[in-house]
Order: sequence, then structure tokens, then C-alpha cells
Amino acid sequence: MRHIPKPESGEYDPYAIMYIKLLPDDGNLLQHMENNLKKVEELARSFPEDELRTAHHPDEWTIKEILLHVIDDERIYAYRALRAARNDQTPLPGFEQDDYIVPSNANERTLDSLLDE
Repeated sequence: MRHIPKPESGEYDPYAIMYIKLLPDDGNLLQHMENNLKKVEELARSFPEDELRTAHHPDEWTIKEILLHVIDDERIYAYRALRAARNDQTPLPGFEQDDYIVPSNANERTLDSLLDE
């Protein structure tokens, strides 16, 4: 697999440092992503269906909503990466993650459909 070094300071927004610190510094980013995807799938499949769509506190998301949130984020950040790669200087708008959850209907979807997506 392709060797991808850990980003250096100045190559990412300061808020992302909490995520960057979690990355192993071995250049195997793609392998780590593949391994983590498998772990997430195994973990999600370990829950009964009713647990996947149950929020345990009023202000929390369900497991299915969390999975779809990760999918949404991936799409948004892929778009942002494309814009950066093309040197698009247009300011990027933020997004309110909580506004994305209700219309997503994540809890009405099958786990397989979320994991396939």
C-alpha cells in the first residue's frame, strides 16, 4: 500500500490536532483505515437491532445515527479535500451536524445498507 506520512503542523486546522494525535506515525494510513473499518463493522454487528436505533439519553444519537454521521463527514471532507487540491480559494461553509441527523432517517435503514454506504 502507498506510504502516507502523518500531517505536519500547519497542514491542518488547529482544531484537528486531537485527531492527528491519534494517528500512528508509521505511514500506513490506508491500512489503518481499512483495519478500522473492519473493526467498526464487527462492533456494529455485535449489537442487536433494537440497540442500534436506541438513544440512551435525550441528547444522544443512536449507533445508526453515529454511523451515518461518519458517512456524512466523509463526504463533506472529501469535497473539501477536492477543493483544496484544486486550489479553490472560496471560503468553505461550516455545517451543523445535528441538522443532518433527523432527515437522514438513519434508524429506518438496515445496518447492511449503512455499512455498504
